[in-house]
Amino acid sequence: MSSNRKGVFGILAALCFITPLGGCVLMTSATPHQAFVGKYGWFVGKHIAWIDDGFPPKYGFNVSSKRTAHGNIEIEIANPLANRQCKIFYTYNPQTKIVVSWRYEGTNDQCAINPYT
Repeated sequence: MSSNRKGVFGILAALCFITPLGGCVLMTSATPHQAFVGKYGWFVGKHIAWIDDGFPPKYGFNVSSKRTAHGNIEIEIANPLANRQCKIFYTYNPQTKIVVSWRYEGTNDQCAINPYT
């Protein structure tokens, strides 16, 4: 094997080791509000059933719903956060059942989760 090929393999091996470690550092540096946005915003583009499966049964799922001006349905989910001051809403297309947007009501401190869990 030529010395160039050994050098390339060494660099690739180092990148394969360093890259995942860098990702861990980046993920753990999130603020509690950023962790909240990442967790609850993840459902956009997914089937509405993913939201129901994503929360413990004791919290329930749908608190209220209403039809939007665009014909979509907005639901408020039962808040699984301990403080209950943050309200979480998802809007989905009733034909496809795909979540098209989400929003929350509350301050950044109220809408926050531990980024290390």
